[in-house]
Amino acid sequence: MSTINPGIGRLLSGAGGVLLIVSLFLPWSDGPGAGSVTGWGVSAPSDVMLAIAGSCGIAAAITGGRFGFFRPDVSMNGAADLLGVLAAVLIGWLIAFDLPSGASAQAGAYLGLSAGIAIASGAGDFRVTSLFPRMPDRSRPR
Repeated sequence: MSTINPGIGRLLSGAGGVLLIVSLFLPWSDGPGAGSVTGWGVSAPSDVMLAIAGSCGIAAAITGGRFGFFRPDVSMNGAADLLGVLAAVLIGWLIAFDLPSGASAQAGAYLGLSAGIAIASGAGDFRVTSLFPRMPDRSRPR
């Protein structure tokens, strides 16, 4: 979560999770012959992963990301961030390359894309850390 105001990160993660789940029920593509297809019908394996990503975003918002996710060293925020990035990449790929020929992306797909980005942005920890210690400042006298 953000070090400045963790409430905004929790709000983004939770709202993104809710919007991602809601977007699965909206039309994602519309084309000749196939008609309107919701998020549940676009791709069989990805719809379950997107539902899990939305649920994880909601869980990270409710718990504040303090609990482990199947392992003590992976927090709920880390899992929500990873799944949010994966959801955004998956939906972006679907919109750009994987729709049936002649089909166009609908509002549900774009809402899902923005929801995945919101989950990743809200659950992400953007504090810069380094594996190496900071070099001492030699310009100041001791």
